[in-house]
Amino acid sequence: MQDIIIYDALSITSKIHQVSDFIEMLGMKDVPWITFTGSHGFAYRLYYECISIHHCRDDGVVWLEMTGQGCRAFETYGTGDYETLFQLVQDNPGDMKITRLDVAFDDHNGLLDIKQLCEDTRNALFVSRFNEWQVIEGSKGCSVTHGSMKSEIFLRIYDKAAERGLDDGSHWIRVELQLRRDRAMQFAQEKGDIGSRFCGVLLNYVRYVEECDDSNKWRWPLRLYWAKLVSSAASISLYVKPGTEYNMIKMTDFVFRQAGNAIDATIEVLGIDGFLRELHSRDIRPNPKYTEIVKKMKGERASE
Repeated sequence: MQDIIIYDALSITSKIHQVSDFIEMLGMKDVPWITFTGSHGFAYRLYYECISIHHCRDDGVVWLEMTGQGCRAFETYGTGDYETLFQLVQDNPGDMKITRLDVAFDDHNGLLDIKQLCEDTRNALFVSRFNEWQVIEGSKGCSVTHGSMKSEIFLRIYDKAAERGLDDGSHWIRVELQLRRDRAMQFAQEKGDIGSRFCGVLLNYVRYVEECDDSNKWRWPLRLYWAKLVSSAASISLYVKPGTEYNMIKMTDFVFRQAGNAIDATIEVLGIDGFLRELHSRDIRPNPKYTEIVKKMKGERASE
């Protein structure tokens, strides 16, 4: 699996757009949005697959919020065009803002040893513009953080494979920059490839280094693994959309484990023919995530 850089969270506010405008911008008119009661001063929230559009606040602001899974849904069911969203914000200064942007490098090829990184952090073999750092160990692996969650830049490096509970021996270390307010805007406005933009921020704030005689620690040479990380990230010129992580395994797990008892009882009452008749005559609009799975599975079977 190749190393990639992804957008893993995005929040945009606007004083000049309506909910329908954001749906149009995302290219997601055909998905089944659900309306919930809002929060943070917003009366309502339109929701689909971890994408929320908060609206009806006294000041007229509309807030688009996408988590990591929401970004994957945007890439799969919408346009996945972040640069157009960024440009729209730049074209409307004062009326639109990027309030959060998470950018992450995924190491799938063994560039980083998370245990070594934790040890080097404890031994202060790094230079940083942050005052705070932490090494965290737990049942889902270990992680290193630099900075504060409340600051405009926060760096987190962690074992994504361990967090997901993957036991197939796969290597997946995530280096994640959480950018807020001005720093988020600056990253979106920066020119150049996504790899060079990511490395520019990373090297400016944190470097793991080899100890030497120089009195200026910022001039110490990079640790080999940090140099390899920077080299790999810098070589990424284009954004590759990872797409949704919703798959056949998750779908069948929901059908049989969560809804299985209800389905079994319905078949007992209606019979299999009655169950299928009711299922096929339902008037609910198809969900794109299931349509995508069917399309993918049929394509795979056709190629066998």
